[in-house]
Amino acid sequence: MILKQKSAWKEASRVFGLSRLIILLISYRSVLLFPINNSYLRPYIVIENCSKDIQCFLQSWWRWDAVHYVEIAYNGYHYDKSNTAFFPLFPLLMHGLGTLLGGSVAADYTAGLILANICFYGVLVLFYQLLYEDFDHHIARNALFYLAFAPYGIFFFTAYAEPLFLLLILAAFFFLRSGKPLDWWLAGLFGCLAALTRPTGIALAVPFLVLILQRFGIRTLLTSENWRQKLNAILSMAPIPTGLLIYMLYLWRSFGNPWIFSTEQTLAWNRYTTFPWIGTFYAIKALFVSNFLLQWNLTDLFFTLMPLVVLIIGWKRLPLHYSLFSLLMMLSVLCYPVLNQNPDYTYTPLMATPRYMLVAFPVFIVFALWSKRPGLAQILTITSLIGFAVNIILFVTQNWVA
Repeated sequence: MILKQKSAWKEASRVFGLSRLIILLISYRSVLLFPINNSYLRPYIVIENCSKDIQCFLQSWWRWDAVHYVEIAYNGYHYDKSNTAFFPLFPLLMHGLGTLLGGSVAADYTAGLILANICFYGVLVLFYQLLYEDFDHHIARNALFYLAFAPYGIFFFTAYAEPLFLLLILAAFFFLRSGKPLDWWLAGLFGCLAALTRPTGIALAVPFLVLILQRFGIRTLLTSENWRQKLNAILSMAPIPTGLLIYMLYLWRSFGNPWIFSTEQTLAWNRYTTFPWIGTFYAIKALFVSNFLLQWNLTDLFFTLMPLVVLIIGWKRLPLHYSLFSLLMMLSVLCYPVLNQNPDYTYTPLMATPRYMLVAFPVFIVFALWSKRPGLAQILTITSLIGFAVNIILFVTQNWVA
């Protein structure tokens, strides 16, 4: 146990340090080569002529959703009700740490960066420990690399909720693995916090059910044998939807509409609840329309379908609760595409979907299993690093990534 924990901290530190160093170096060079247009960031950023200076480098990760999280952390949800689409736990933590750092907009932004990177380091430690027990050291080490240097790994660095969400998911899996009476409730607690971070956190109910059935058996689940342990495990699932209900109660008291987070997804970002294949269908149709969004639609489509294909191919090599959780998570994401009535497809139906797919962590386990073949390992490593570098450059120069 002690050896496993030491290995986890060591491997996590190595991968974390290397990935953060590369992000900082590429970001700095990108700011030097491509001056940043900060018009999107007003009124928060006061630089009028963003050129080659250190302040532009320090603000180069203040983009897109990070701006919304800072708005919520500093002003709350009433500043812009469309921000209710962003769940509260991450901006709440940003606000708490930001208050300790001085209680300003810049402090909240800094807090977001600190929290994201602390959470991601925790992700690497937990991910290694889980894989060390379920597979071996080499699989765990390689999976850490593919996760940290994923093409969309920039979102594990900047002030986005992805690192916190994935940390809470892995924590739930970690405690589910032992199956002790208290650990069931700890897993439920982390599931509750995950649902306060993203609505898809309720997908953690699936691994709960799978492990309950596997541990107690389908035939004996309803018998009186070990009924206290069974009841404890089943009741420990209750906190998971409670996270979502807490946020809905807050929205009902504040805005009179507990579903406003879903309503604003439609009004502000044209996201609609539909069948999971609809967004992919329209993304494919968009490829046959020549416009400036063609490359984004192509990229979104590839990095949406690729995790699904990887999961299908590697399904049998994963624990069942890993596979089912990933599948449900992916389907949940695909059920919220961006849809509008533009006949020329000047929009991206799968916008941000590749980023949301990042938390389907078993995909990186499959990559690690495949990397036992040297040739395939080289291909996966090179393509990951290229995509990682390109997306960092695009992100810090204020081009849309995901």
